[in-house]
Amino acid sequence: MLLLLLLLALKKKALEEINIGLKKNFPSDADLNPNYKFVNNAIFKYLENNSLLTDYKKRHKLDKWDMDKELVNIVWQKIKSGKLYQSYMGEQKTSFVNDKNFVLDLYKNYIAPEVKLHESFEADESHWADDIAVSNTLVMKTITSLKEDGLTADLPRLFKDEIDREFAGDLFLKTVLNDEKLDKLLEGKTPNWSYDRISEIDKMIMKMAAVEFLYFPSIPATVTINEYVEIAKEYSTPKSNVFINGVLHNLYNDLNEKGEINKNVRGRS
Repeated sequence: MLLLLLLLALKKKALEEINIGLKKNFPSDADLNPNYKFVNNAIFKYLENNSLLTDYKKRHKLDKWDMDKELVNIVWQKIKSGKLYQSYMGEQKTSFVNDKNFVLDLYKNYIAPEVKLHESFEADESHWADDIAVSNTLVMKTITSLKEDGLTADLPRLFKDEIDREFAGDLFLKTVLNDEKLDKLLEGKTPNWSYDRISEIDKMIMKMAAVEFLYFPSIPATVTINEYVEIAKEYSTPKSNVFINGVLHNLYNDLNEKGEINKNVRGRS
């Protein structure tokens, strides 16, 4: 949401500069005849008129860009001096498609990779490094989904629906509340490697997978294993995914032989 609001903060910054130029005692021709193409971009208009975004900002008091105008200015100066902005502002014709493609390119090339933004977010929230890829993807998907006819689009959601949200909470609670049991299940399933020496992130990945084996009968075991192997590739060491894949197969087979697996959809891997 903050990244979407940053687009509006950039528009506000551009409009402020135009108004400053108009109020100069000795304005230039450019000051007297400003180019409003950027501030009139159709995507910015959609975001401004989106009540969900406005309400979310008020409810969560998202005033970061009002408080950190210097950071907004840093991003704005880089955008304004770039070829993408200059090319866009020089085009005589405009269209919704061009406006959308411009904002997508602007976000991808100037906002998403901006180091100063990353540093600021990480100072506010230590887990920003984990969130950046997801956040950037959600912003790009939101902008891409906008259509000229009514500009109807939903704002990004962390959860697909309420069932998805309940699943996340249930998975979290069952993993935490069964921590000791899960440790005992995994001990001995790590051949040639002491369980105490396994990284905490690898343990957590395997524990969540074990919880799905035991307490989520509608999820096939093959799906569980594949999902957590992919998570290991993203968050753990280069070889962890292979190690976790082997441990989870052994754990599932052992639990299945003991009759502790009760899958509605048989998911033996």
